[in-house]
Amino acid sequence: MTEQKRSERLRPVARLAEEEEHSAARELGERRQLLQQHQRQLEELESYRSEYLERLQQAAHQGIGAVQLRHYQSFVAKLSEAIAQQQRVVQAAQQEVTRASQQWQHTHTRVKMVDTVITSCQAEELQGELRTEQKETDERALRGFRR
Repeated sequence: MTEQKRSERLRPVARLAEEEEHSAARELGERRQLLQQHQRQLEELESYRSEYLERLQQAAHQGIGAVQLRHYQSFVAKLSEAIAQQQRVVQAAQQEVTRASQQWQHTHTRVKMVDTVITSCQAEELQGELRTEQKETDERALRGFRR
């Protein structure tokens, strides 16, 4: 039974590294989608607050009662609180994207390193095979010459 080559023994390590990289890439994609969703929600809240403030301005120009003004102001304050909360959510999501990106970069680097080691092993193995083949050829030629 022949001994398994080092490059072949490293193949499972390479497959595992690739699986980890794919998993990290999937995680990064999911985190980016979530960030975009949170950013859209923030934009919608900001847009809604802007529209509501415009309506308040129009109502103020036309004359508005004190009770109605307090309702408008109260609602705008609640929208501002919701916007501040959503900004925190967006910031946390951005941090998660950064973390996931760093994790993917780490796994990608590992895949490249393992591939480099395997390529190096294959080159060494090929050199060894070529030396063995050359040695066998030389021995056959020497035996043929001695006859």
